[in-house]
Amino acid sequence: MSKWIRKSILVMLVVGFGVYPITASIASAVEAVTPAAELLAGVEIRAEKHKDVCMVTNNVGLMKMIPVKVEGKTYYGCCQGCVGKLKNNRSYRYTTDPVTGREIDKAKAFIVADKAKKALYFESKETAERFFASLKQGQ
Repeated sequence: MSKWIRKSILVMLVVGFGVYPITASIASAVEAVTPAAELLAGVEIRAEKHKDVCMVTNNVGLMKMIPVKVEGKTYYGCCQGCVGKLKNNRSYRYTTDPVTGREIDKAKAFIVADKAKKALYFESKETAERFFASLKQGQ
């Protein structure tokens, strides 16, 4: 295959898919080699803005998100693929609070970002505080 064709294919891949897949794979690689406790240690318990979170990939602050209205609530996705998943699949709009075990709506959740910029969803600030307090006790 000629150099020109290889360069053209690379350009089409970068233009067609954007930078996001590369960023996502870097974040995944960081998560794969970093123990969870390390990603959570010293995390500031502050609410992330919902509009800064892709509620499908759970990435925080990588790009401007696209608002998605479903049943009168607003969710956010990073791309048209995520928008479609949010519109058509309830499992992307809901998750489980790690403290209480109850199902929570991501549109109403208290969201905290870990060091890898992944969202953690809680029912409230209080359950987030309980979660991080339990991590400190476990050290």
